[in-house]
Amino acid sequence: MSADDEDTYDEEEEETKLLNAEEVTLIATNFLKRLGNKQGLKPIKASLEEDVYIVEVGLLKKTATVQIDATTEQIKEYEIKNKEQETPSSSLFSLTPKNILILAGISAASIIVSALLGIQSLLPSIL
Repeated sequence: MSADDEDTYDEEEEETKLLNAEEVTLIATNFLKRLGNKQGLKPIKASLEEDVYIVEVGLLKKTATVQIDATTEQIKEYEIKNKEQETPSSSLFSLTPKNILILAGISAASIIVSALLGIQSLLPSIL
């Protein structure tokens, strides 16, 4: 095999070399930056389906899905969707720090009011 044959073989190998997940994530984030999404870019997922990489990137309040051709490195398609918010009906009562403080305040207020009214508390009988 001559040196010319080796060079031709190397060039063909480079042309058919597929991208990896890190490279397509970089392509996708750079593309989203060019669209004006400069802050809050958080890569979520990169997967290869046939000859197309699908990259999901979290934005501040949205999620972007970018499809990149694995052989030509071209962006085939992209979509930016609002993140789905958790509906209040799915969780009857969530224990956030704010809600815990409200519950503690209501409990303290009810103990104080019952003491002022002279109502026997269950607390001394329990202890």
